[in-house]
Amino acid sequence: MAKIKRMFFGGNTANGFYSFHDNIMNVMSLKGKKFFILKGMPGGGKSSLMKKIGEYVTGKGYDVIFYHCPSDPESLDSILINELGIAIADGTAPHVMDPIYPGLREKIVDLSQFIDSQKLKESEDIIISAKEENKRAYYRAFSYLRAAKNIYELIAKSNSLGMDFNKLNIVYLDMKEDIFSQKPQNMDQELFKEMHAFSAANTPEGVVDYTDTLLDGVERIYFIDGEIGTGKSTLIKKIADECKIRGYSIEVYHNSTFPEKIETLIIKNLNTCITSNNNATRFPHSHVD
Repeated sequence: MAKIKRMFFGGNTANGFYSFHDNIMNVMSLKGKKFFILKGMPGGGKSSLMKKIGEYVTGKGYDVIFYHCPSDPESLDSILINELGIAIADGTAPHVMDPIYPGLREKIVDLSQFIDSQKLKESEDIIISAKEENKRAYYRAFSYLRAAKNIYELIAKSNSLGMDFNKLNIVYLDMKEDIFSQKPQNMDQELFKEMHAFSAANTPEGVVDYTDTLLDGVERIYFIDGEIGTGKSTLIKKIADECKIRGYSIEVYHNSTFPEKIETLIIKNLNTCITSNNNATRFPHSHVD
């Protein structure tokens, strides 16, 4: 049966809109895979086209990664069919993409050719008004997220004063020994050597979290528990750095509000995950305080 993973390459964060979309374009182009870039207006069928293709190939038994839009989680920003070496992405704002090797490894699919300008003209005032209100709504939302960051940093600083980071380092060394005692597999078979994304996103419907789709099939899960500012992200980053030294393929998932913080690390060659995401607690895991 085909496996489906879901995640976000973009996020509505305390730093504004934050994008990891270049991950998929750079990898597909450099590795000579097929990359289709969709152009067109909002509501012009880009997401619907990707959904139909994704449903078709999963029906054929191929695994698919669906990259959702943080501003409309029902819509897609891109899809990846790893086994076929094919990716399709929305190449319009706020994640504009243009070919690196036009006509060779990437192809632009222009859906704007199907725009009916006459029909749009009938609703011109409504469309312009809606887009202006959309800008104002984003401004308010990002202002609230920036304010949340100030509070977060105050809490983190206060909590860190009570931490014994020498003991934290001992925890890290114990975890490191346990994690890397395993024998790595499939060292040269992963498409991404280092992929960055979000497993969750702040959306108009609230926080949408797809962590469960990422952990399905992962053999070992370490859940890192602790308050803000107690070193969870730092510990996970240290493990990620060790993976890079060893040449392992990793997936790095960042915090949906504070993208500089790492929330989840999946070590592909060890089929192992280290995470502080609370949604991971329903999976079997090794618990670390």
